[in-house]
Amino acid sequence: MVRDALAPPAAFVAYVESRLPLLIREVRRYVPDERFADQAARDLLASVAIRWPWYARLPGQSRKDPEQAADKVLRRGFADVVKEYADPQREVRLSLTEADSDEEVRPVPLPDEPPRRSRLHGSLSPADEAQFIWERSARTVRRRTLITGGLALIGLVLTVSRPRPEGTSEEVPASPSPDSTALPAGVDVLPPLADLSRLPVRRSPLPPEIEFEKASVSLPRGRRARAVFSATEESAVLLLDDGRLYAVPDIRVRPDNPGVMSPDGRYIAFRDAHQMLFDVATGMVRVLDKVTTVSPPIWLDPQHLLYAAVGGSQVVLADGQLTDLLEAVDLNDVVAPQGHKEPLTGDPILRSTELLALGRPLTAPARVRRYTTNQGEPIDVSLEGELVAWVGLWRGLGFSLATGPNPADRGRLVRRCQTPGRVPAQYGEVVSGMAALRAATGAVLRVLVETMKTTADRVEPVGWLDPSTVLVAANTDDATVIVAWGIEDGKLELVTVVNRNVRMALADLSVLS
Repeated sequence: MVRDALAPPAAFVAYVESRLPLLIREVRRYVPDERFADQAARDLLASVAIRWPWYARLPGQSRKDPEQAADKVLRRGFADVVKEYADPQREVRLSLTEADSDEEVRPVPLPDEPPRRSRLHGSLSPADEAQFIWERSARTVRRRTLITGGLALIGLVLTVSRPRPEGTSEEVPASPSPDSTALPAGVDVLPPLADLSRLPVRRSPLPPEIEFEKASVSLPRGRRARAVFSATEESAVLLLDDGRLYAVPDIRVRPDNPGVMSPDGRYIAFRDAHQMLFDVATGMVRVLDKVTTVSPPIWLDPQHLLYAAVGGSQVVLADGQLTDLLEAVDLNDVVAPQGHKEPLTGDPILRSTELLALGRPLTAPARVRRYTTNQGEPIDVSLEGELVAWVGLWRGLGFSLATGPNPADRGRLVRRCQTPGRVPAQYGEVVSGMAALRAATGAVLRVLVETMKTTADRVEPVGWLDPSTVLVAANTDDATVIVAWGIEDGKLELVTVVNRNVRMALADLSVLS
């Protein structure tokens, strides 16, 4: 089974959720600068993430209990992190239990400075924290590999290089002009967020502005949601089908990815102690006690969710009952299906489309995978077209859009990705990309890139508005902008400005617009 290296395993997500608060507490007992302490805690977990894939291959207890092996890594690294602040007369001790902290330890105050408070703690969900740490570790591994490979390449060049005989001509590869300002055909750049907020407004089921202060605390019954927005340390806010904003009465309700709202806006999947569903129509919460994974799900239709499971992906009804196990389907690769006006009938595998990553296995191209039957042989379609070189490893959640009744034609797909592409210097250094594809042929239709000049904390697709328009969210510290990206012409239009840095999930607006 191909797995996206930038998607953390469920066991690692659970490990981060249990260890990160304890690590932050323990480092802060020695380190007075909260910013350094919180970052140091994440650095320690990143060192665990680098080793995590190897624990399953090791003999003995490490394979059976990767947490025990990981804890040993944390204990070894902890002393090095805090040694500059610790009392040399006292033993440095790391406690990884809730009630076993050494209360006598106090950090040495910073001289003549006010306490430095961290903005990291509590701003991300456990799943986002694990994703962030896992991506950091993956970048570290790639950087080490590139350095090692570069040294080997230098040695090879020195070995095989020979002086050319006099008069021998040498071909010089063509290079793009440094004065070029033109973007490659089919490639668009996401401009700075300040410019996004001044784009022409696109009409949609979402209002042009979302202001948290206007949310009513009295949630009406019997309605459906169009979107849910969650900001740090505030109750999430619902946009209902009456066009008004309402605070979610349960503060635990927070979207972990853009695909956790049911297509009809009835339910929001979230996780507290267990996987749970918030019913927008009744205001009640349902516990899905048969679901044991910690990863967030996607929806196959208004009544069927898909969760990660051992051996594949588990279909779960909205009432909590388990149904089909989609064997060999990795939820990390599955895109959330949209555009289906009818509920799911027949084999749920027909709503499962995977985007598999370039280079895993080593010589494999990026490709679209679908199945005609559960447990059947997969049908893979390699990506093609002039823009294929812009698509690197997939990142985050993607979305598919049905464009017809044929289940073999999965319509159009969009997903965030790494990209090796470069744009003219005036646009800034490329940070990441987003690719829109035609599922049946693998054709890359268009690519949207985020650059350093975009100045966004996070850019991701949040769904389809119609067959030619993708909704893209971009965040800053104090606002979130949703824009419409036209995959036919590259046009960008403003949809919504939210006056908070939020995570969000939308209903399937493609069947409403």
